[in-house]
Amino acid sequence: MEKYRPEARAAAADAIKKVPYAASGLLELEIHTYLEHKLGIDPMSDMCFEIADEALAVAGILLGVGPDSL
Repeated sequence: MEKYRPEARAAAADAIKKVPYAASGLLELEIHTYLEHKLGIDPMSDMCFEIADEALAVAGILLGVGPDSL
C-alpha cells in the first residue's frame, strides 16, 4: 500500500466507511467527492483522475477484492 499516494489512501479509507462493499461506481463517487471537497482538487483535472484511480485500487485492497477488481 505504500506505493499509493497518501491522498489516494485517505480517499479510499473515507469511501469505504460510506460504502463498505465492492460497488465500484458508488466508491468512485465517494472518492471523487472526497478529493474535491476535502482536498480541494479540481474535479476535472488529470491529477484528480490519477489519484481517484489509485484510490479505487486501494479500496479494492481494503475490501479484500484486489487492486484491479473495482
